[in-house]
Amino acid sequence: MNAPNTPYRPLLTNAARPSTFTVRATDETGAARDTPIAGEHPLTLFVDKRELVTLMTLGAVPELLALGYLRNQRLVDSVEAVESVTVDWDVGAAAVK
Repeated sequence: MNAPNTPYRPLLTNAARPSTFTVRATDETGAARDTPIAGEHPLTLFVDKRELVTLMTLGAVPELLALGYLRNQRLVDSVEAVESVTVDWDVGAAAVK
């Protein structure tokens, strides 16, 4: 239970992924270099075990992406309507209860 004056917060995993990954590239002089590039990942959103949408994300804060999407689309009136957000990158999914 939340202490008085503490805002409600659903249970969230901490499944952040690095926003970039390194690839070997050849520069304009022909030299090989390691270069960081952004890498997007698909994340399928399930709400109460129903598949809703697949979003593309850099993966930095996927739990907040799921919450923001639901709120932006007016599928939830407030964060208090969400019990938890669980992200599992092995299956590329976020389960929202």
